[in-house]
This record gives sequence, structure tokens and C-alpha cells, in this order.
Amino acid sequence: MFEDYKKAFIAVDGLNEDTITISAPSTISSVNAFYGALDANKVLNMTGPGFLHAYTEQYTTRLNSKTVFMFDSFLSDDLVVKFQKAGVKNIIVTSVTDYMNPIVKFIGTKKGLINNKDFLDEYAKTHKSLPQGIEMMRLKDFAKIGSKVKDSYKFPYEENKLAGYFLTGATTSQFPKCVKLSVDGFTKMARIYDELWFDFKPGDRNAVFIPLFYATGIVHSVHAGLITGATNIYKPKYDRFAFGKDLIDSKANIAIVAPSHVATLENSGLADDALKSVKYIFIGGEAIMPAAMEKFRKTGERLGVQYILNGYGMTETGSLTALTNKNATGGDVTVEPVPGVEYRIVDPVTKEILPDNTRGVLEKKSPCATLGYFEEEKNKNLFTEDGWINTGDVAIRYNNGKYRVFGRYTDCFTNNGTTYPMYDIEEQALKHPDVAEAEVVKFEVDGEEYPVMVVVLNSNATDKIAEITKELCAIDVAGMEHFIGVRYVDKFKTHPVTAKRDYLSLQNDKTGYYFVDENDNVFVSNIGEEKQMINKTSIKIVNV
Repeated sequence: MFEDYKKAFIAVDGLNEDTITISAPSTISSVNAFYGALDANKVLNMTGPGFLHAYTEQYTTRLNSKTVFMFDSFLSDDLVVKFQKAGVKNIIVTSVTDYMNPIVKFIGTKKGLINNKDFLDEYAKTHKSLPQGIEMMRLKDFAKIGSKVKDSYKFPYEENKLAGYFLTGATTSQFPKCVKLSVDGFTKMARIYDELWFDFKPGDRNAVFIPLFYATGIVHSVHAGLITGATNIYKPKYDRFAFGKDLIDSKANIAIVAPSHVATLENSGLADDALKSVKYIFIGGEAIMPAAMEKFRKTGERLGVQYILNGYGMTETGSLTALTNKNATGGDVTVEPVPGVEYRIVDPVTKEILPDNTRGVLEKKSPCATLGYFEEEKNKNLFTEDGWINTGDVAIRYNNGKYRVFGRYTDCFTNNGTTYPMYDIEEQALKHPDVAEAEVVKFEVDGEEYPVMVVVLNSNATDKIAEITKELCAIDVAGMEHFIGVRYVDKFKTHPVTAKRDYLSLQNDKTGYYFVDENDNVFVSNIGEEKQMINKTSIKIVNV
């Protein structure tokens, strides 16, 4: 199949190194298109539908992409017009039914579960014809084009050859970061991952990965997983609150997810041992606090999950670079670099390498790191002069050679000339037995920054809100003297691009923050307004 796709891409796009844009959530579709285009000596532009809609002209034009491979549910009249303006000449349309068993497809269509008409049918019907200036074709027609090409194309190997551009939002960025990865990087990444699968047998590697739209994750999990023998990679529903049921439905052995997904498991109504088929859950994408990890492992033990491990490095700058020891227990979130990867802790200002047990910024050297950002200006902050990557994360190296990552260097607030890390406050909040999830953000008031806390409580703690508020306001850590309130929500919103907790939307919520003073008085305030004393029973949980 790769060979047919390879020849088809050359036939429709030409014998050149132009960029092929791929936005397809189906694992089979995206992987086949990826390797077919790669074998055709093309450069890939892997992107989710959100960024493609918002930045069609900016990135499709700048990356010189004339051919787009896209899932039909993402297409719309509006996007077709944007493609036309961006100079796109070919659109290959794939559908969830492309790889469906004909009998299943027939029954599904009869029962009304599957639409009998695809996007091209509907488009042609509505507009009386397909759009002018763009060749639109179904996947089966695209594959036939390749199967009819008799020429054999071979391209010479080039070390560090550019494989693709990945438009990623990193954790919750509103704007895409366009990073470049090499062909060699994929091979080296798979080699590293192959050494980390512990005691899996080939048939056990049934993986769940969230979400496929998160472009760098396609590299980390889908491609590396396939190369290392994963038998089925399944994309769950685009909703972290459906995570538990998806694990059961897919009978997954491996899950590679954000901590916010694991946080939903305890309150998902799952029975004891419901997830006993899951052997490993790798948590990545953001720093995790020890108290949260301890809760996750207790939940995992009840549900039958064998191991829950902290992974680090799964960002747009490269693959997994460190992992918790397989036998880690409780709140142990320390990690050790994986084979072939080096770490060092440096002073954020002087860049001097720091001794053990001293916080600083983590720098890494990895054989499968990114080639850099598309925008050269960003590379100045990414690479050091001696070739290391600046992660931008605050970390520490202990005497035993293990590392702990606390959070982003920018996760801080400044008040009266002093800067305080917000993750220290968050860590203490998560130690509270009634707190399920917590996020510390900041607001600027009259030129100074003040931290606030947004909290999700355990389901059995809603009758103790006043008491919990008092305890959270009394946390003893640097910066709490500037703390101005706790806001309680029933859940965190899900970010539309990453499917993780949507941190950015918290900045839009400026009402309903509660604070208890030293005299046990309860106040409520809106950010930037005077606090008003209230009765303790007036504290509300906001339904998001």
C-alpha cells in the first residue's frame, strides 16, 4: 500500500520535494499517507483540523503545499475556499469507512449508522459540481492512480533529511508551533522506544493514544509504536471524560496520555479491576505532582492497572527522553534519562551547570530531537551554543542520578519585585485529600500579579467546601501572602486542540473566588474588585 501511495503522490504532486499536508485522524489513513509521501521524497505537514482551519493560508502557502490529504469530517465549504486561496491543487479525501469491512459497512448503512453519501457526493450535489481549480478525489481513486504507475522511483539516502513539519500547540498554545523533524529522528526514536517496552510480547502491544490531533504525539506514539511492534493503535473519543470506557472498549495494554485523563478515572464509575487488561499507563505532556501521582496509583491499583509511570520529554522538541522506574510506587515522579539521552541542570541566567540538589533549567541532548522551528527566530531560544536543547522546564538532579521536573520556568508570578513559582503552591494544594485536581494561575491587578487557585473536589467533599477553603488559603509556601482566592469548578474544560485541561480558558473566569482570612471570615470577590464578606454556606461550585 505504501508503494501505491508513493507513486500516487508523485503522479498528482509531481517529482519534487514539495510539502504534503496531512490531517487525518484515522491511524491507518495517516500512517499510510505519511510513509507513502515520505517514500515519494516529499516533506510532510502534519496538522490537526483546528490549526488547519485557522492557519490554512499562513502555513499551507508558506510550506508550499499543493496537495492535502484530509479526513472528510474536517472538510467544509469554508475550508475548500481557503484551500483554493492558498493555491492547493489536490485534495485526497479519506473517510472512516475507507478501511471498514464491506459487510459491516453495508449493515451500518442499512441501520442509518453510516452516511451513504460522502463529502464529495454532498458537495457536488450542493454546488452542482466539484470546485474549480482543485482536483478532489476519494482515497480509493487516489490509490488506483498509484497502482497504475509502472515506473519505479528510488531516492538516495540523505542523513538528517527533513521529514516533515509538525504544527503543534504543545500543551495548550493558542498558536501553532511549527517544528521540523528528520527521517533519521524517527528511526532513532523507535530504537529508543524499543528498549523501553519492558516485558511486552508483540501481541500485547495494543496501544491507546490521546489525541491523534496533537501532532507531535503522532510521532511519539503512532509511528514509534508501529515500528516497535504495536498491533493496534486506537484513538479514543476526543474527550478525556470518556477515557475509562475507551480503555475497556479497546482492551488496551498501553495508554499514553496527559495526567488530566488519568485524573478522570476515579470518578468514572468503573468497577474494581475494570482495567486489568491495561499493563502500562505512561503519563506525559506536562509536569505531574507527587500527590497527584500517588492518587493516580491508588486508583490504578483499584482498577487493576499494573503500572502508572511518569514520562518526560514528549514535546514538540523530541520524543520521550526520561521515564520513571518501572517499580516506582506512591508519589514517586522522578525520572531517569532513556538510553542515548543526556540531561544537565543549568542556571537560567548564567547557563552555568549546577550541582546536584539545586533547582535550575533542564537542558537535554537527544539523538532524535527536532531540527528546529520553522521560524528561525524561535531557534535562538531553543538551541544552546554547544548543541543542547533548552527545555524551559525547572528541574533538579538528585544525588542518586534521578531527576524531577517541577514545571515551566515561566509558570511564575511577580509581586513587589519578587518572583514566585506557581507550581509550588499547586503541589501543596494537591496534597489535600479532598482535592482531585488543581491549577494555579495568576491575574494582574494594579500592576502587580496575584495567584489564584482553581480546584476540582472529590465527589464526597462537596459538603466541606468552607473548611477546605480555609485549609487551602492557609498553605505555607512562598508567595501565598499574595494569594487572593480559590474558585471551585465541577471539572476543567477540555482544550479543543490538545484534549488536555484547558488552562488558557481559566484566564477568562474572573468571578467567584473565595478567601478565608485569619479571623475565619469568608470573602468572595471578582478579580480586580473589592472582596465582600459572605456566609460560609454561600460558597458555590461552578458547573463548567
